[in-house]
Amino acid sequence: MAIPSNISKDHVLKAIYKINQIGISSLRTSTKFELFYKEKRYPPKEVIRFANEVANGYELVHFGGGDESNNFLIKLGFTVVLKDTDEIIGLDYTKKKKQGIKVITGAINQKEIPKINQEDVEKDILTNTEKEHLAKVRIGHSDFKRKLIDKECKCKICGVTDKSFLIASHIKPWYQSSNEERLDLDNGFLFCPNHDALFDKGFITFDDNGKIVISNLLNEETRIFLNVTNTMKIEVNEGNRYYLEWHRLHVFKNE
Repeated sequence: MAIPSNISKDHVLKAIYKINQIGISSLRTSTKFELFYKEKRYPPKEVIRFANEVANGYELVHFGGGDESNNFLIKLGFTVVLKDTDEIIGLDYTKKKKQGIKVITGAINQKEIPKINQEDVEKDILTNTEKEHLAKVRIGHSDFKRKLIDKECKCKICGVTDKSFLIASHIKPWYQSSNEERLDLDNGFLFCPNHDALFDKGFITFDDNGKIVISNLLNEETRIFLNVTNTMKIEVNEGNRYYLEWHRLHVFKNE
């Protein structure tokens, strides 16, 4: 699937802002390239994925990294660099490199990049309506997490109890839930960062008895590294089962 041509620079900026708010799954970090913007670095492919959700309302799954993603962002006026370096790449980097053509166009000059704070970003890319909506989301999600912590202050899977590392994860994602579902505690679990990423991206789910179901897209090494095993089981109630069925059908990934 090609990257939709209606994604604009504004959509990318909003995607960057969203990433700054919720972060990036460790399973979707870049290995070779980074979008460099306002002294921060972002995985190009993930930026486009988020930008497409902003522009078109759905997750873009099958599209190319490398030249396809990099070229798209460069043509919109963004800077793409080699990962962990200040070396800026040009269009068709991978293709030209294979042909022995110069592929580095320059280096980032840190002094020329203005520093801005998060409020400046919000002012630049969000309308008043969007700011109001974002404030409500923050308050609502914070209240949702607090109530989940009051109910059971630990990761549902591994038992981590440090509040600093607990994430309130909606079983049916926030953006696809009704207002009532967003506040329904049965639609949420507390997870540590590793298990939240796995659940949020659909690499694990649970059956009606609470037994973990692991995607066959997750190799054995990653399972060990992120602490997931086939013997894991959690307690679920009838309300959880309703949302878990939705999660298995619409979020869980399996070949």
